[in-house]
Amino acid sequence: MPIVHVDLMTGRSPETIETMIRAVSEAVSTSLDAPIGTVRVVVNEMEPHQYGVGGRPWPEVVAEREAAKGPS
Repeated sequence: MPIVHVDLMTGRSPETIETMIRAVSEAVSTSLDAPIGTVRVVVNEMEPHQYGVGGRPWPEVVAEREAAKGPS
């Protein structure tokens, strides 16, 4: 029984997540030749402050990337 864990930032609609679950399930079923009924997808949502990159909180990383883009 394949089990897929997906970690996402909060903010996506339930419909978007359901679409992703269907697509991931199909991809796993096809690539592993596993019956679709045996595929499990677990979605964990997190707030931006619960994630970090390179020892820095995600909001700080995003702010730096936005600043590097310059004015629009």
